[in-house]
Amino acid sequence: MNFGVTFGFANLKPGQIPSARLFKSQIDLAVLAEELGFDHIWTAGHPATDMYCPAQFPPLAAIAARTNRIRLGTYIVALPLYHPLQVTEEAVTLDVLSDGRFDLGVGAGNFLHEFEAYGVSRRERAGRMEEALTIIRGLWTEESFSFEGKYWRIPPFSLNLRPVQANPPLWCAATAEAAFDRAARHGCHLAGTATGFDYYESRLREHGHDPADFFKGMLQVVHLAEKTDEAWERAAPSILARVHRYKREFDAHDDFEVFRRQPGGYFGVDPLPDSVDDIDKIRRLHFLGAPFVVGSPEDVRRAVESAQDKGVTHLIMNMAPPRLDPRLTEHSMRLFAREVMPAFRKPRTDSALRHEADRGTPDAAVPLRR
Repeated sequence: MNFGVTFGFANLKPGQIPSARLFKSQIDLAVLAEELGFDHIWTAGHPATDMYCPAQFPPLAAIAARTNRIRLGTYIVALPLYHPLQVTEEAVTLDVLSDGRFDLGVGAGNFLHEFEAYGVSRRERAGRMEEALTIIRGLWTEESFSFEGKYWRIPPFSLNLRPVQANPPLWCAATAEAAFDRAARHGCHLAGTATGFDYYESRLREHGHDPADFFKGMLQVVHLAEKTDEAWERAAPSILARVHRYKREFDAHDDFEVFRRQPGGYFGVDPLPDSVDDIDKIRRLHFLGAPFVVGSPEDVRRAVESAQDKGVTHLIMNMAPPRLDPRLTEHSMRLFAREVMPAFRKPRTDSALRHEADRGTPDAAVPLRR
């Protein structure tokens, strides 16, 4: 099991803190993650919102400069909003700055306001994703690449800066069948949440890939304290702020209708609790099927075992959610590293670590250029 910590740099209104202090705090925690033995640092970003970092590449570059071993990645970049050439060149630059430690995670985006802000039709998400994935892979792997599509045209183009990794790991987010199929068809690792792992593997096989060659990530909010009740008391305000903010976003469009119709709606409890005093309801919440992993080290070990049983290879943990005191995040990270990680570790040789770092997408999975 690969253990990663994701940082979203959320700064919710009201009650925002100075941005410089927020970024310093989370970058310091990312450096601590390497010291504690975590495998991955991920960032999460969406433009035009106080829920996420608006630009992920600059903080990742800062983290790259202060770390040596830990891998770095985006979970995720809302790819349809950007020109794929820009994303490719920034990703390559980060791969070089980190000496080949970068993973690029992308997704179709979901917030209505971010598409409106960037002047991109939300109905074009799927088509733009298809073209952008082909362009990114082509630019990474071919000396000279050209493309003619509906949304982008690229004349013969060569990257001046080449990635350190021969084929940097490319991850694709998915919650719906079409997105799982797209990830498999383009030979991408899965940036997942809680469900669809078996379906993703079936689509990999359908498209001629060996599932053993691909990673499966699960994103979860994780918080630890010595005692279960103490952990929930500390995490409750952040969890409650998160689900209320997401409910407003999801209600703005119908992409998440399948989750809305499930018992308890998007988050397992409908109506949502309004106060942290309603701790019993808060403890029953989930995020689109992904439970909030909150509790003692023993509680969290059981949750990790459950993820492992699903075939998850990478646990992507949001351990610094909005409005949680950074000191509590640090304590939670230290507890996880000391009390949980050792139970899932096998001794790994230097050569094994190099093999894991180099495990990009197999050459056979590279889609043909149009």
